[in-house]
Amino acid sequence: MAFKHYDVVRAASPSDLAKRITQKLKEGWQPYGSALISTAGYGAEFIQPVVSEGSISSPEEPGNRPTTSAPSVAPEYYYVIALAGQSNGMSYGEGLPLPDTFDSPDPRIKQLARRSTVTPGGAVCKYNDIIPADHCLHDVQDMSRLNHPKADLSKGQYGTVGQGLHIAKKLLPFIPANAGILLVPCCRGGSAFTTGADGTYSDASGASENSTRWGVDKPLYKDLIGRTKAALKKNPKNVLFAVVWMQGEFDFGGTPVNHAAQFGALVDKFRADLADMAGQCVGGSAGGVPWICGDTTYFWKQKNESTYQTVYGSYKNKTEKNIHFVPFMTDENGVNVPTNKPEEDPDIPGIGYYGSKWRDSSATWTSQDRASHFSSWARRGIISDRLATAILRHAGRVALNAGASSTVSEVRPSSPSGAEATGVTTLLSYLASESEGSLKVQGWSASGGRAEVVSDAEGTGGKAVKLTKEAGKSSWVLEYAAGNGAALLQKGGQIRCRFKVSGALAANQYVMAFYWPVSSLPQGVALTGDGGNNLLAAFYIQTDAKDLNVMYHNAKVNRPGFPGECFICELRLPDHRFRWKHNKLFLLLPEEYGPAFPAIVDCYTSPPTLVWPVPLLHGFSSSYGVLPPLCKDH
Repeated sequence: MAFKHYDVVRAASPSDLAKRITQKLKEGWQPYGSALISTAGYGAEFIQPVVSEGSISSPEEPGNRPTTSAPSVAPEYYYVIALAGQSNGMSYGEGLPLPDTFDSPDPRIKQLARRSTVTPGGAVCKYNDIIPADHCLHDVQDMSRLNHPKADLSKGQYGTVGQGLHIAKKLLPFIPANAGILLVPCCRGGSAFTTGADGTYSDASGASENSTRWGVDKPLYKDLIGRTKAALKKNPKNVLFAVVWMQGEFDFGGTPVNHAAQFGALVDKFRADLADMAGQCVGGSAGGVPWICGDTTYFWKQKNESTYQTVYGSYKNKTEKNIHFVPFMTDENGVNVPTNKPEEDPDIPGIGYYGSKWRDSSATWTSQDRASHFSSWARRGIISDRLATAILRHAGRVALNAGASSTVSEVRPSSPSGAEATGVTTLLSYLASESEGSLKVQGWSASGGRAEVVSDAEGTGGKAVKLTKEAGKSSWVLEYAAGNGAALLQKGGQIRCRFKVSGALAANQYVMAFYWPVSSLPQGVALTGDGGNNLLAAFYIQTDAKDLNVMYHNAKVNRPGFPGECFICELRLPDHRFRWKHNKLFLLLPEEYGPAFPAIVDCYTSPPTLVWPVPLLHGFSSSYGVLPPLCKDH
């Protein structure tokens, strides 16, 4: 099955996403993979990739975005993704490969060759050639010979199943149509930092297959850095987008306490060795390339909880170094992510799929400990879903906001060659579920209070940040240098804020405020009021005896904006959508709040950056928030 068209359905809520997907189904599309929750700058929280094999019918509606077809010629350049680590990072899924359907290759997704033929008995290739990527990539360990007993080799059902191809497929809709994804597979099953054999390395063939030891300047490291550089040298336009790293299990039997330091040293060496190719790294530096570190299966955590925390817990504490942990222990319902354990990978005769139970001996299985590796379906689904989402969040955010001389200007859904480039840019965001909730990593500075990431079932990703004002302080302040916020006055935009407060509802209490001063205004724009400060947004949340209310702060009269939806002391603030029309800035509200009205965006005479007019959080013991209060344009 070769998909001809690629598109992305974007929505602000699950219900809206369902409506939009229903329309797409009528047009001949089908969903591809699971929906993503994205904060990387695409103007929506919920994103569903869709694909089509044949012709499609699109309704002639204003704003309907044209579809994207796979190019008939080779991509002009590639986003490079290195894949490194051990067995769970590579093709260890034991279920039957399905290259005609679920594991179908894509002409825009390639890999660097390692073996002598592209596929067993197929076209001849040389080391580091660019060749098609499929379900069983050219890693250090060759899995192409470990065939499923039910495999039809004439249909290409050889070897085992990995997630690399599927990560790339889920990223395709977000890159330009003239670009592709180049995978650099460098994994070796059973490899570790604190145990294993070094093996050997050759520039002509990479690390030997018996190399099972990671570390600075070890053969496996030389293989990773050498092949990554080779991928970039193929084309000066190629960009290193991310390193996907999944490793740690075999250090359980070594010296796990030494794992974190050795991994950190390897990342530092990798970035130092790429310094001469910084212009081809996302964000304009090797440090701007995120390392996305994947979790392991429940088997390993159950085997030794304390060792699991020593090894995999260390990945969680490196967000400031642009190293990000992706959990895989359970799915969104708390159920263990499926493994090669036969009962977790059943046959599906209706689609010609045979699970792992048929691999019933060491001649065909990957390991006697069947639950030690993720299943084929997990790799096609939740594993690649979460890894692709993490790449979009961290590499996409850098590409959008770093402002460095990288060739990546924006990661967004593809559009046909020659079509007008349109997109939505996120100027700022904060999510407690991202980067372990680190304010600094996400670009925020704080004063006057304490921020603590807590579990919250209603928060995005099940997390929220709890903000507590320091004793003796009148307010807490979070700040972000948002860049050219004044562009919202010309092109329109959206401010979204979701929070809740604790304590009993009482009148005349202040909860939080959001001020967005702009250093300059577009030509022809004049704001309401005469307070002396230009503000794109100036509102605060204040209680009365019955409700939480959004108030617009003005130099002379503080005007009520619209009542909040107060239930169980929680306010869900509706989207603020700005539109500039007829020389006035309008605030667009949901229908239930009435028609649009001119927004008061001028504030008070004191500079808002340093002087706060109200004691925030007065009367409240704590507050939760996922979008803090002060943005600066400078």
